[in-house]
Amino acid sequence: MDKKTVEERVRFVSKMTPRNTKAVVLTFLFTECFAANILKSIKPVVRNSTLVQPGRNMSKLLNVIMTNYDRNMRPFYGVRTVDVKVDILILSFGEIREANMEFSLDLYLGLFWQDPRFDLGLNRTLTLGGDFADKFWVPDTFFINSVQTSVHETLLPNKKVWVNLNGGHMMLSARMKSTASCKMNLRNYPMDDQICHLALESFSYDSVDLQYTWKKRVGTEIYIYDKEMAQFTVINATRKLKHPLYHSESFSGLTVTVHFQRRTMYYIFQMYIPCVCIVALSWVSFWIDPDAIPARVGLSITTVLTICYMLGSVNSNLPRVSYLKAIDYFLLMSFGFIFFTLVEYVFVLRYSRRMKYVGSFVPGDRSHTSLAREDWAEDYHKMEIRICMGGKSYIFTDSIDNVLGTSKSNKNGKIYKHNGLKRPVKTCNHTKPIFRKKKEGEKKSIMEKIKTTLGYTVDGNQIDRYSRFMFPFCYSLFLTIYFVEFTFGSQVVENLPQGDM
Repeated sequence: MDKKTVEERVRFVSKMTPRNTKAVVLTFLFTECFAANILKSIKPVVRNSTLVQPGRNMSKLLNVIMTNYDRNMRPFYGVRTVDVKVDILILSFGEIREANMEFSLDLYLGLFWQDPRFDLGLNRTLTLGGDFADKFWVPDTFFINSVQTSVHETLLPNKKVWVNLNGGHMMLSARMKSTASCKMNLRNYPMDDQICHLALESFSYDSVDLQYTWKKRVGTEIYIYDKEMAQFTVINATRKLKHPLYHSESFSGLTVTVHFQRRTMYYIFQMYIPCVCIVALSWVSFWIDPDAIPARVGLSITTVLTICYMLGSVNSNLPRVSYLKAIDYFLLMSFGFIFFTLVEYVFVLRYSRRMKYVGSFVPGDRSHTSLAREDWAEDYHKMEIRICMGGKSYIFTDSIDNVLGTSKSNKNGKIYKHNGLKRPVKTCNHTKPIFRKKKEGEKKSIMEKIKTTLGYTVDGNQIDRYSRFMFPFCYSLFLTIYFVEFTFGSQVVENLPQGDM
């Protein structure tokens, strides 16, 4: 502060203050001078060229470069192909949705290439982030099978461009979240492994203009920061070349292949164990009295409906594929065992009542005449009737009641009518019908054989006793074959062609 300035401020203060305040004025002037001296001493530090000037010089240099820089033109245009090296770091995996056949992941994408327009021979490196990264030419890379891809934004977009002014080497790094389609093979569900791909290539430049290569060797594993997932175990993620399903021949591309293995413990406790218990519950009917019809039928119907509900709930979260899955085989076979438990009771009920009626018959008791007549009539296949009419012999095989003229309703209301008249076989002279058993060599129908074998020899309680052993044995055999086949016999087979190695 010069002398003239001080005098002017003194005159100004003298006009604005009383004459008895000279002490206040002197204090004010002293403070002004002290503050001016301090600012004068600090001023050279703020303007120190060693702290500010390099940045100013680099900004001026960058402005000069960007003045004649066209971000729409690729490097080495008209000279040679741009070689772009790719590297990926997977942070974590999101949800895998079987219904939509999609998977999601969070990753860092790194692209490395050379741009001779930034080869200035200076041992300097620029790191530019945010919106300024959009001012440079970068490979227009996109994920072919991506449903949705976005760059994380926390204050600014999470991407940066690294420029080396000694050689023009550049790098683009961005944190991205991508949801991609995955062609899943669900034949072994829920004991399946899934192979999913994330394919990338250039949107505009074909293989003549731009060529992608991995920064590391093909086939090596990609580092995964967090492998923890709720329903799957991440086995690995490997680097592959072009995948024939996604990439075209005229464009260069790369593929990331991820191997997922489903965690089966959830399905064991939520599906398999409850289903086995329901099937075992249906076998309780084998120990219930056959006369307790509501109890046995109600138990069977309840277990059938429960299995149907489980089958529907499983498939509600899965795509409607045209093939059966492993869980479908299990639930359908379990449904079959419960269904045949109900069918078994039908046979038990039928033969239990038949044996009860037969056991109550006493010879000579007229109250059982209709029952005896039914048993005799239903055994008509063992008898033949020969009648002589007009000097010729006729054979009847199933019209006993009509022939005798005593066709009446039996105990069950069944009427036996005649339909078995044969052609005359020889002449005769007798008038009374002749009854005889069929010869052993004569052919029997299928129904006759079934009735001969089972109809009058099987007891309903005996069927229950056999079922108590046969049903658990067959179901245990099925469970053994099922789990051995789908756990150890199935191999991880991708239903899509593999990428080049």
